[in-house]
Amino acid sequence: MKFSFTRTQGLEEAKAFLTQALSSGKFPHGLLVHGPEGVGQNALLLDLVDILLCDAADIRPCGACAGCLGRQRNNLDSLIFLMPIEKKDKSQDKAGGDGEMEDAQVDELTDKAKEFHQDPYGFTRTEKSNLNVGQIRSMQARLSFAEVSRKPRIVVILWAETMGAPAANTLLKTLEEPPPNTYFLLSSDDRSVLLPTIISRCTQLPLFSMGPDALRAALAAKGKVWDIETPPERLIPFAEGSLGVLLHLHRNAGETLLEESGRYLAAALGGDWLAYSDYLEESDAFGDMQSASRLLHFLLRVVRMFHRLEALEGPVSRGAASASGFSWTREALKRQGLDPALSEIIGPLEGSRDLTAFTALIEETLSAVQSYAKPKVAALGLYLDFASKHPRKESLAC
Repeated sequence: MKFSFTRTQGLEEAKAFLTQALSSGKFPHGLLVHGPEGVGQNALLLDLVDILLCDAADIRPCGACAGCLGRQRNNLDSLIFLMPIEKKDKSQDKAGGDGEMEDAQVDELTDKAKEFHQDPYGFTRTEKSNLNVGQIRSMQARLSFAEVSRKPRIVVILWAETMGAPAANTLLKTLEEPPPNTYFLLSSDDRSVLLPTIISRCTQLPLFSMGPDALRAALAAKGKVWDIETPPERLIPFAEGSLGVLLHLHRNAGETLLEESGRYLAAALGGDWLAYSDYLEESDAFGDMQSASRLLHFLLRVVRMFHRLEALEGPVSRGAASASGFSWTREALKRQGLDPALSEIIGPLEGSRDLTAFTALIEETLSAVQSYAKPKVAALGLYLDFASKHPRKESLAC
């Protein structure tokens, strides 16, 4: 029997593990696939759904049997998809909730499921969405009233870490005594926040970040499907090995964020608070909370990327950027097979005498702009405090 993972890019070790489990006839009834955001958890679960539902005897999925056609038409009673949705009623899910899903939530879930099936790597959830107890109880009711069949029943739970305590405890009861011939497939971007008892009821399958070459290979294989004419080469170092993150950045003005990051770093690390103030005043990126948050999230990616460069190449001589012209960053990028021209954007980080403190400034600014009506005022106030505690000392020429 051959199993085809048509959606999943890379992740050969995970595919080999699942192939062995499927071939042995001892596929776990609870599987938790976890790893960094967007590395392929959800695509892998979709491939597993297709394989488990297929009736073919030689290659699965075949795409032509009743199970495959039913999945393609989304009309299988044996398949239940749960994914995070936004609350419509603030009272919902408090103290366990009433266990009912609103009609608007059912419609939202149906629409999102279609979008997810079409583009599992590109699909992202909103920050305010979660899995609520009503969804779990609805799933339990469907399982309890379903007719016994030789066909397996499959429950897919995406972003399982978004379950609150009522939902998690309700799910645990089902995992402890699972119905016969039923598989629970869970994905998570952050396994650490899941209930330990839920983790213990599932077989663990960790996924790991992809290297730059693997990301390029995935883009070459699926670029036409994703409507990518030119690979976003400059964004690869900031995707942190995640194909999903790379697609999200490419589709959501990642290049613009990259250029704006360079302007921010030049102003913030230039040693002149007036220049930073002028930058904030002139920048559209700090015009509203959403724009500022997007930039600051990306800046944290830039800093983490610089940390990775130092881990691979050895630490840079702090504060020497003005004299070196960012030569350390440029050469480090070149040796790592990355675009050395990125040094013009991230190079100012060479001049940060305390990168940990500067990272804390970005994190504090992000928190402030998300809770304060005037992002520019919040950003400037935090920067002035940072600058007073970490004065820049220019290197003197010999």
